Amino acid sequence: MVKIPFLSNRKNKNGSGSAVHGAHDLEREQFRKLLEAIHASRISDRLAVLDRFLSVEHHLTLSSLAALMLDSDPALQNIGFLRDTMEMFCQCGFAKKRTFESQEVTYEHQHLGDHHDHFICTSCGRIQEFHNPRLETLQMDIAAGFKFHALQHKMEIYGICADCLARRETNLPLTRAVAREKVRIVEVRGDRPLVGRLTAMGLRTGLVLEVINNNPAGPIIVALDEVRLALDSEMAEAIIVTHACRHPEEKQS
Repeated sequence: MVKIPFLSNRKNKNGSGSAVHGAHDLEREQFRKLLEAIHASRISDRLAVLDRFLSVEHHLTLSSLAALMLDSDPALQNIGFLRDTMEMFCQCGFAKKRTFESQEVTYEHQHLGDHHDHFICTSCGRIQEFHNPRLETLQMDIAAGFKFHALQHKMEIYGICADCLARRETNLPLTRAVAREKVRIVEVRGDRPLVGRLTAMGLRTGLVLEVINNNPAGPIIVALDEVRLALDSEMAEAIIVTHACRHPEEKQS
């Protein structure tokens, strides 16, 4: 049995780089002792991977980790070896494996004694961490109300980040809306037969649609009230929409 004093939180209050570096050194030593205790293979190589993993403070995919290894040790780019090593990190409590919708599996540092949730942009794929003490307290209160003893939880909020919203046009074709977005029709373009087909489907200016699926390889699926509609690319390109998810802070005074 190997006793290892895990850190409760690797980040100090003022974000000191020296404190973080010292924490990384301690975790490296912890991992080395664990690997030696279980007689793992290629310990020095796995420690080299850990060094690169701890050198960044964002979510990494296996492919992005392999790209990092190219700079420090090209011989360790093998995806199979990296996957096996990352699984060891997860099992030993140094990393968490995250699987977000429509994205490659990612890994992040596991900050013991700390918890955060995630915003995921469905447009650019950006993953943003956040922590809200009120939300944590509310979740525990709700669990207690159901007489449920919560051990862990995760919250993933999917949407569109501020940068993506700022970059795109106010009005755009339906083909450029993202899945789960609510949009309002501001114009229907095209020749008379096309406009007639869309009108017959109940699509007209002012209506709000929810984009269920916007897969370039297939039809765009939208919901109009409780009805699902399938639109080909020509139809979707003719429908001009604007973002319609209005939050309290976005309302005009």
